[in-house]
Amino acid sequence: MSQTSIDLIRIPTKDIFIEDDPEMDDIKILGLSNNYLENKDSLNFIPITVIPERGGNYRLIQGHEIFHALMQAGKEWVLALRIGVDEISGEVWKYELGLSNPRLNICNLDANEFETALEYIQRTIKKFSKIKVEKLVQEFANDPTRRFWSSLEILGEAKCGITKTNFPLLSQFLYASPDLSELEPLAPININRASEDEIANQIQRLKIEPDAGKLRKIDALSTARAIVAEEDRIYWSLSKHLFSAKTGLTKPLWPLVETGFFFEPAPTPVPNTSKFLLGQLSKAQLVKEAKSRNLDTARLLKHALVDLLSSNQ
Repeated sequence: MSQTSIDLIRIPTKDIFIEDDPEMDDIKILGLSNNYLENKDSLNFIPITVIPERGGNYRLIQGHEIFHALMQAGKEWVLALRIGVDEISGEVWKYELGLSNPRLNICNLDANEFETALEYIQRTIKKFSKIKVEKLVQEFANDPTRRFWSSLEILGEAKCGITKTNFPLLSQFLYASPDLSELEPLAPININRASEDEIANQIQRLKIEPDAGKLRKIDALSTARAIVAEEDRIYWSLSKHLFSAKTGLTKPLWPLVETGFFFEPAPTPVPNTSKFLLGQLSKAQLVKEAKSRNLDTARLLKHALVDLLSSNQ
């Protein structure tokens, strides 16, 4: 496995160039320069940090004040830590030298790391000083779907001080890159016969899908219980039947869940005594059904016909 090469070398100051000259402490430079001048043979005790470039030159990465003091003292050589950067080393050396801030994958953080990262951001970034860390932790620290997040925008749904306008700033510290290799493909299940656990798990699975939006606010278990508790569920054939049952899944939410369920209603019983199914028939159809059972339908309204047919076989 390839690794970054590091060695301590003595190199000519003329071979060093500065790409970005940061703001420096002029007093420190003057003080160091005077110390270097006192001993013509001495160099810096603490090495500067350089990266080799083409043509035998070196780019100064760290130790600008030391380098400028040596130059001001007329030194022709400098003690340097040379870092040989390769593709394998990536950004690690920059993180170690404080030249770049590491970005954390929010999908991989455990609950404690999630809380620590948000507390740091709140403490150090003025624009995030008023975010509600405690609520964010409560909402998302132990969320099992967080490992499948594909966007930081989910954090904004909690309305805790993180908004669309400050996502670019937040992305300097966090990003979302899910490992989907452990995610089972989404396969629709029969909403008429699925168990409570199956429905709850399917809703949880749907929450992981991109643009799940408001679906993530739905309590999967209570919704599943409400669906299973409906006696007429076995006869549902349309999404409107689900909405009428007031299970928590509404018409605006249906586009977010319809890929996870399909309808396969049970056959109409013979004779038809289901109030749910009878209620979907017209009055003429109900009268015809009543006559087939030799029932008197004179002067009966539709709701009375339904009651009559549901109680008579």
